[in-house]
Amino acid sequence: MNDLRDISVEALYSFINDFPALLWRIEIVKARIEFLNGNTDVAPGIDGALFLKNIEYRNRKVLQEDLHLIEDFMEAVKEGENASTVFRVKSRNGVTSWLKLTGTVNRSDPGFYYGYLLNAGDTVAVVKEILGVNYELKLKVEESGNPVLLVNSDSLQIDCASSAAKELFGLSETDFKNLPFRELQDAAEEQDLDYMAREISRSGEWKGRLSYRSKDKKQVVEAETIVRYLVYKKNKLIHISLQKPQVRQPSENVISISSMKDMDALAEKLAGLHEMNDIMDACLSDQMLCGKYDALLFSDVHIRKNMVMVYGAGVPFAGVKQAESFSYKGTIAEDIERYGLESLVVDDTQDSIKPIDWALFVPRGIRSYFAMPFYSRTVLRTVLILCSTTPGFFAGKRPDDYLALLKVINGAVRAWRRHHRR
Repeated sequence: MNDLRDISVEALYSFINDFPALLWRIEIVKARIEFLNGNTDVAPGIDGALFLKNIEYRNRKVLQEDLHLIEDFMEAVKEGENASTVFRVKSRNGVTSWLKLTGTVNRSDPGFYYGYLLNAGDTVAVVKEILGVNYELKLKVEESGNPVLLVNSDSLQIDCASSAAKELFGLSETDFKNLPFRELQDAAEEQDLDYMAREISRSGEWKGRLSYRSKDKKQVVEAETIVRYLVYKKNKLIHISLQKPQVRQPSENVISISSMKDMDALAEKLAGLHEMNDIMDACLSDQMLCGKYDALLFSDVHIRKNMVMVYGAGVPFAGVKQAESFSYKGTIAEDIERYGLESLVVDDTQDSIKPIDWALFVPRGIRSYFAMPFYSRTVLRTVLILCSTTPGFFAGKRPDDYLALLKVINGAVRAWRRHHRR
């Protein structure tokens, strides 16, 4: 193999520009995409750049029966895994074209995911094989020395638990029965059981370190976790074994407080407001926000219902329906949960591949935003988002610059929830 140092920079640039595919890279945490060459005409009538950025455009072009292939690939991108898939698109004049997506993490630059979108033409060969994993394990859960859970693979609810699991979590058999597995997971580090199940179908098992919460939510349980399929009397279950669990106290969030006089004034201004329109408008008209930001957004997060309801204030959101509902999947809230982020900054929404950015921000001229999550009993319930029509407006800012302000706004949101519950 020749030493790559013998290849000139000009030759490499020429190769990148001439390579018969669209080369791209994604900044994983920010879900921001860049294109490394201009080969966007991947098929007749198919704009490759728009295809990778805009989920609505992509869903219109991909054949319905192949959509799951794209979705699995995008999940692999989020998880930073090597992935490759082949699928069909409806190109110009109704002609079907075959495209191939391949991607990988650069070991020297792990924050980015690199890949290409290629027209596979009539040489494509698609191999579809479902691995029938059938672990005929003995059903001796109660006798297991480790904490073990059996989860129904369809409902993802717990069917039964070992004695060690009951003792570890402080739950009885009745408590465990039909309890959703996600109820045990630490909301700050929640893993997607659907994703783990897909991994099992490919490789036979999933291993990783997970965090859980005890019954009273006062303790965090950390354990190396092994997840496998178990088929018993034709029932397909998910076998979850916790290895050497460790119990610790959850760390308290450190909150910095600044400009207490201004914060008290804003809190007093918001006190007694019970309609979200009034709360949002009052916040944006306050001297701490007025003129600094173009819009303010509140996401009311309901993870169990797979739903996020959005409220907006500011000129870009004038006339927009309040409490508009979006699927949790593909939202800012999902990214914050998946990566355990304290905050999220997007420098340019037009470089984003998040569906919510193209559905909510790009059409209204929002080019950058700062998002911060707030939790209720360890569950993500609120995301507050400061918006700007200027690209890069929040670049280099620290979360502490906004924490005190957004904490006051979150207090008004919590009071709004209490009022409407009554």
